[in-house]
Amino acid sequence: MQNNPSLPLWGLYERLKPREIEAIQSAAPIAYLPWGALEYHGVHNPVGLDGIKAHALAVDLAKANGGIVIPPVYHAANLIKSYPGVDFKKHSLEFPESLVRSTCQAYFRQLMEADFKIIVCISGHAGEPHIDILREEAEAFAGRYPGHRFWTVAEFDLIEELTPNHSALGETSLQLYYAPETVDLSRLPQDGDITLERDAVAGRDPRTATATYGKFLAEQFLSAANRTIQSLLSSI
Repeated sequence: MQNNPSLPLWGLYERLKPREIEAIQSAAPIAYLPWGALEYHGVHNPVGLDGIKAHALAVDLAKANGGIVIPPVYHAANLIKSYPGVDFKKHSLEFPESLVRSTCQAYFRQLMEADFKIIVCISGHAGEPHIDILREEAEAFAGRYPGHRFWTVAEFDLIEELTPNHSALGETSLQLYYAPETVDLSRLPQDGDITLERDAVAGRDPRTATATYGKFLAEQFLSAANRTIQSLLSSI
């Protein structure tokens, strides 16, 4: 738990004792729920990229606004292994959409019952309808429980120049910024086109990815997300 009185109180849920949780909640009753996937992300990125990215963004949000970061959820549907026209059956663990929905409901309900007033679900995985399910549940809970706030967000929702991508320039740059030891760009072909069918990349060429660009993307996301979270705090 952050103990500097000049900074927001925050912590990692699994490492906190009950009194520490309650102290953080009294200052900022926010739970950040990172949602990832265990999915093939080409030869250059780790299979846990989505969860690593979402967790790192959640930690940065907690440092800026206070609150508690929940361990990443890795139950994901609509992975690349099921995408038409590609053949990446290995290195992915896919779950039914119904399980994603019920898991999301269980997290939202129990975090609410545990006295969190604001629940921010950060989806690192952009498969559809996986991400739509998380958004739908946030909207449904917000409608049923007006004393609480639920928000599902992905990085590309708040970064103007970023679109949903799979292991491409955006995701790879964020990974280089947050966990550079997990990325190996030299594994990619050094010439020719990068394709979804061969390289599991959808989006801009990741061979030009840098940690500097990843930092720029992260800062854009955090700036916009911080404004929303402060607005949510002022509304409870």
